[in-house]
Amino acid sequence: MKTSTQIITTNSDDNADGIIDSRYLNTKTYDQRGNLLTNVSETDDNADGTIDYRSSSTNTYDQRGNQLTSIYEADNDGDSIIDYRYLNTKTYDQKGNQLTSVSETDNDGDGLLNYRSSNTNTYDQSGNQLTSVYEYDDNADGTIDYRQETLYEYSDGNKYVMGVSTTGELEVFADDSFDFPVNPLTEQFNLPFTVSEV
Repeated sequence: MKTSTQIITTNSDDNADGIIDSRYLNTKTYDQRGNLLTNVSETDDNADGTIDYRSSSTNTYDQRGNQLTSIYEADNDGDSIIDYRYLNTKTYDQKGNQLTSVSETDNDGDGLLNYRSSNTNTYDQSGNQLTSVYEYDDNADGTIDYRQETLYEYSDGNKYVMGVSTTGELEVFADDSFDFPVNPLTEQFNLPFTVSEV
């Protein structure tokens, strides 16, 4: 695969004495579609030739150009040891609609997750989004600390939020704000919605 590279170097002379005080280097690579593949930033705080901070991100894509994975890593003190790591993974259906997005964070680079969140979407046959479920595990111990389910419906081509649940029971909004009756029970869902009319 043919790629292109962009390199930006910034030298700073803070007191205008003709001596470089700090140096910043940013290198990016792109695929043929212009999607960002890698992004590496390096900072030399006192321009002595030693990198004091380094961060990098690496992305992958499917054949349609949808982003599949994104990994961000940071070395906060330039010792070549990763101090922070973030990973995001996405999946899509055959129409390119995003089905899932999972984010995982390792705050200290010890290889153990400190935070995990996910978003799961469903769609009808026309590609309209029907539901969205967001969850996060604040300390990545396998126990969900927060969950929000959102239900969508459509009228005249417009998308409306019809219900939100953060307690396990779906609160369906009253239909007096809309010009059509709300009956979410007519939809087919694979999620454990408990509907309560309000």
